[in-house]
Amino acid sequence: MVVEKEATLHLDSESIEVEEEQQTDEDRLDKFKVRLNGQHDLEQRLKDFKAACEAHEKHARRHRRKRYYHLGLMAKLVCETTHDEMRRMLENGTYTFHVDTVANKPDELTTILDTMNIAISAHSVERELRLTTGLAVEINGECCRVGRLRNNCTVMMVRGSVVTLTTDDAYRYLGFKEIVYVINLRAYLSSVQLGDILMIGKEVRGRVVKTLREALAVMIIDPGLLASYDFIELPRQCHALSPEVYPDLYMKDLKLAESLNANYVILPKIRCKNFLRAVRDSLNAQFKLKLIGMIDFEYIRSNMLDLLGIIKLVDYIWIPDMFNVNCCVYNYIMEDVMPISHCQNKPVIGTVPLERCSDFKRYELHEFLWKIDAIHIQKSPWCNKYPLIVKKLMPIKDYRVGVVQNKMMLKHILTSYQTIVNFIIRTICSIECQAIFLFSRCENASVALSRVEIYCPVYLMMPLEETDDEDAINCKLDLARALHLRRNMHPVLYTKDVNECNYNPIEFGVDFMRKKGCLEVGDFVVTLEVGMEDNENVTLGIGDDVCILRAFYVAPLLACEKFKYGS
Repeated sequence: MVVEKEATLHLDSESIEVEEEQQTDEDRLDKFKVRLNGQHDLEQRLKDFKAACEAHEKHARRHRRKRYYHLGLMAKLVCETTHDEMRRMLENGTYTFHVDTVANKPDELTTILDTMNIAISAHSVERELRLTTGLAVEINGECCRVGRLRNNCTVMMVRGSVVTLTTDDAYRYLGFKEIVYVINLRAYLSSVQLGDILMIGKEVRGRVVKTLREALAVMIIDPGLLASYDFIELPRQCHALSPEVYPDLYMKDLKLAESLNANYVILPKIRCKNFLRAVRDSLNAQFKLKLIGMIDFEYIRSNMLDLLGIIKLVDYIWIPDMFNVNCCVYNYIMEDVMPISHCQNKPVIGTVPLERCSDFKRYELHEFLWKIDAIHIQKSPWCNKYPLIVKKLMPIKDYRVGVVQNKMMLKHILTSYQTIVNFIIRTICSIECQAIFLFSRCENASVALSRVEIYCPVYLMMPLEETDDEDAINCKLDLARALHLRRNMHPVLYTKDVNECNYNPIEFGVDFMRKKGCLEVGDFVVTLEVGMEDNENVTLGIGDDVCILRAFYVAPLLACEKFKYGS
């Protein structure tokens, strides 16, 4: 019994010692801290790791957005445009500028162009690549337009009052509600008769009560507001002129555009096909200018004019009032104008009524943006600023599903070179291609990639070589200006001094865009070289018979290449 008692006492003492050791271990656990590398505790390292993961996901989302396509941009410049605004527009991809030669005095026009040239020169110095910009000047054409009113203000025309429409140049920039200067009225004076009804601006309507040698007296029937440079509707305006008078209306303006080194001419209120053909013939014969047409769709639809013939005579179509037309005209534009322009390969420029940057959210899902190639922006009267569309990224439809509208479209895909290229690229883009690099001097092949089916930026490599003559350089510059008004297209003009490693155009494009942060390791890119096959070899950039198509993932940089740019 004694032995058993001692044994139990001995066991109890051991259990007490074990419990004491467990308590001391628990006390030590409260004071014990796990340290990694002797710097941070575990919780801090977990927070750092979580922050790094969030930053990586945020960067991946931002980088993934670059797969969406871009629209071209064209901005209207006014006297109030500053150097900072020009700089921001250039930084955000606006390379085509619109200047109105009708609504600005000669000194104001000089001020606008000086501001533009200084801003472009300053921006070009900071860029490594060659910057190519385009200038579009607006002329008057066949239109009758009110001159500038006193202090450039809007006046109220009262019913029963009489206003004189004059051709005296002394009132061109100083008009009153009693006497108003009208551009091109001299050409139409002989066709205006007593009792004719005129539409002055958008609201005012009047009847002709007196015809003079150099003026008209009009009694106001419907009152309203009249602003500077409003259009005037004359009876028989499109048919009142003989073809011999056409050059007198546009030749002076075309010479002015040429003296300003413009690249495009904007012709407003196009109605008369004969007048448009005369302008087209003069441009082809004497001037190196592209024609941007503002077609009066409401008039053409009402009178059932030759829409196809008019679209064929212009190089670009500009729709300035897409969201301000009635339902019938809107359907006419969507169902007739857009398909014809797409069939004729005529780019469409559309004006989106933006007054502030946040307004773009109201229109980014509109079907109109799926149809146009470029957006026209202008200074907002609400905040006196340009609503720069920094978010030029449009939402993407399900591009993995190829939709064919009809059997003829399928036949067109199988027989046309341009759509074959487009069809191939769209198929490869089904795995979310990050970028497409193209090397070609064939304009048709370049423009073929600016279709709506491409949802990633297309970089057209255009090396300026020492052996290029003046005609070859001008051809590349003209092509770059044209691609600035196309969706998705990014022309890359570079010289030999930028290409330090003597890469070929495709390799230089991939390497340069990786340097700019547009590409990362593992991105899927497509390269396309277009050429014509000879008997001996393949000469790139001459024709469109051979398509050399490659697709690959961007590889990591070699150790020696990480420091070749000095960073």
